[in-house]
Amino acid sequence: MKRKDILKMCLQNLKRRKSRTFLTLLGVLIGCCSIVIMISIGIGMAESQKKLLAEMGDLSIITVTSRQGKKGKDPLNDHAIASFRSLPHVAAVTPKVGLDDYDFTVTLYAGTNDRYTAYWSTVAGIDPAALDGMGYKLVSGSPSLKPGEFLAGQYLAYSFADSFRPEGSNMVNRWGGDFSLDGESSPPPDPYFDASTTPVTIELDVNGKKLRKTFQPVGMLKEDYVKGGETSEGLLLSMTDLAAMIQEAKGTGKELSYKTVLVKADDITQVASVEKKIRELGFSTSSMESIRAPMEKEARQKQLMLGGLGAISLFVAALGITNTMIMSISERTREIGVMKSLGCHLKDIRMLFLAEAGAIGLMGGIVGCLVSLLIALIINLVSLGAGFGPSSLLLALFGGEGITRVCIVPPWLLAGGILFSVAIGLGSGYYPANKAVQVSALEAIKSS
Repeated sequence: MKRKDILKMCLQNLKRRKSRTFLTLLGVLIGCCSIVIMISIGIGMAESQKKLLAEMGDLSIITVTSRQGKKGKDPLNDHAIASFRSLPHVAAVTPKVGLDDYDFTVTLYAGTNDRYTAYWSTVAGIDPAALDGMGYKLVSGSPSLKPGEFLAGQYLAYSFADSFRPEGSNMVNRWGGDFSLDGESSPPPDPYFDASTTPVTIELDVNGKKLRKTFQPVGMLKEDYVKGGETSEGLLLSMTDLAAMIQEAKGTGKELSYKTVLVKADDITQVASVEKKIRELGFSTSSMESIRAPMEKEARQKQLMLGGLGAISLFVAALGITNTMIMSISERTREIGVMKSLGCHLKDIRMLFLAEAGAIGLMGGIVGCLVSLLIALIINLVSLGAGFGPSSLLLALFGGEGITRVCIVPPWLLAGGILFSVAIGLGSGYYPANKAVQVSALEAIKSS
């Protein structure tokens, strides 16, 4: 028999028993729909967790410190930094020194005649060459950091008090914006000055001896607490400038020993392995991996659980296909006998019944995926509280910045749902097809 003839007979047989074919197809549709919706919810949960982690900042940065109780044995020096750079999957390394690591009284001044004063801002220094590699983001300005220059934290100006105003009302409250009825806050009020263009003087007081240095701003950092408070209400200097200030204030030319070194992995999935290698070198490490890894594991478990629940529905539908095909064979014994008497090959008879089972799986999978898309769209629209306009439909289907969808149905999931349905159909029809092949032509003609 030609493949075209087999396909034609397959469609005729399915049309001849419309009610049974519809009910069987409905079972496959429900099963396919269940597995696609369940997995799409799991993908949506994983995506929501990724966005939550992204809001915490750069999760690929590892903070390295000397191990407790081993002072002097594993110093964080240039040799240690070189060993970190040689490790696989390390994208960037930089020492980080903060003025709060020393017994200095730090005061910042800005404006004409030092009008504005800050007493608690974070001042840190890093290797300027590692700015891009470490993932520091800028709100404005240039990422180049030369001697005598600094990068202002995004909210540095809010840490300054105006000496011309009375105590208690001499600072701008960064969180003083109004809240709308939908709970969204308005932008913070303007500070007293623009930190991205105003020079800042750093004053160090060491036992009554004061040292003052003025630095020019070249840009403003985007707030990222994973990297440090200097990105928020502090400022960032080059390591050369900060080391020179500390050495001058302490009255020594001794080389600085680093208390903290930042190591950035080239991929978030490599953080654990890089941390392990650094600890093997004798240093202590800390990162957000202890938070990210359990959340990722939980997301995978939920995806497997939801996918398993959907798969159960599809396997129940598979039993319906098997039952339908076995009943079909019982009713079509005469037809099978005639086909054998006419000289049809056994493989053609097997192919006919497999084609019917596969066709049911294919049609059920396609319709099930379309219904799944519709259900996912409705769930997303309801969760977003949006109407049914064109823009709302696009957001519910494809998402957008700041949009968290409950159900995410990627193209591979739809293709996988259809292929899985076809596979279930073929698998369910294999036993009935073999049973049809084993029917004796003589017995089939006699029984008719």
